[in-house]
Amino acid sequence: MVGYVYDPIFTLHGSDEHIENRLRVERINEIASSFPLIRYPVVQASKEELHTIHASHYVDWVERAYEEGYRFILNEDTLLTPKSFEVASFAAGSTKPIIDAFAKGEIKRAFLNIRPPGHHAEYKTGQGFCIFNNIAFMARYAQQRGFEKVMIIDFDVHHGNGTQDIFYSDDSVCFFSTHERNNYPYFTGSEEEIGEGRGKGYNINRPYGDFCSDEELLRLYDDLPEWFDFDIVLVSAGYDLMADETISTAQISFDGLRRLITKILDFAGSKPVAFLLEGGYNLDSLARSAEITLQELCKDEK
Repeated sequence: MVGYVYDPIFTLHGSDEHIENRLRVERINEIASSFPLIRYPVVQASKEELHTIHASHYVDWVERAYEEGYRFILNEDTLLTPKSFEVASFAAGSTKPIIDAFAKGEIKRAFLNIRPPGHHAEYKTGQGFCIFNNIAFMARYAQQRGFEKVMIIDFDVHHGNGTQDIFYSDDSVCFFSTHERNNYPYFTGSEEEIGEGRGKGYNINRPYGDFCSDEELLRLYDDLPEWFDFDIVLVSAGYDLMADETISTAQISFDGLRRLITKILDFAGSKPVAFLLEGGYNLDSLARSAEITLQELCKDEK
């Protein structure tokens, strides 16, 4: 069986006029209703737990920012609304039940339909629609539950600069990102960024040029680090690389996405693997992409 996380709490942040809005998770949840998934409850992360991935002063600021008159983080693309702190805390914390289920052997695969997304949130600040870094939180909690070596794969069309920032000096987490070179956040994600200190060699960026094709993208995944003896695979599943999206030039087809997901699942093998929602803003394309992901997760479980 495949685990699944969703709750109406994730609709309470942001604005329907914003590209990253509640309709994204609602559409995916409609698709998910036709699959035989094990639904897990949502959990709110405590401030102390959030400090495992973010500076305490940043977490404290987000908690009080709206009441103090702030309406966005860094710039106007990352909104702060009355429920933002609560919803973002639930997005991060709701990764915990899936890790617990992995640790108990209840499931081996999962899809987390959560928002706001997280992979742009750095140690000291959120940005790029992201408040707290959900996948980084999940990785740290996984380590607490015995999954010592964590593999993070990020196929969002934008570089996961926040995830890179949090684990850049860490050799217990290997971060592999493919992303459009000439896109947000613009100044991170080069192949030369390989980590530092103990983490040197554990940060792997594979940027691609404009109008990336299926074959070009899939070739980059030949570089997945077979040498890294991971215990779990976590995937930042950003569907804004699809051909019908408007905030990138990438031309990935639904067949290409299916082949990519299959390649990731083959790489994970018998180890637990979870896909966490990041980007994807064309609702029809997003729904079809999530459907393909769930089809592959539910098929031929190892």
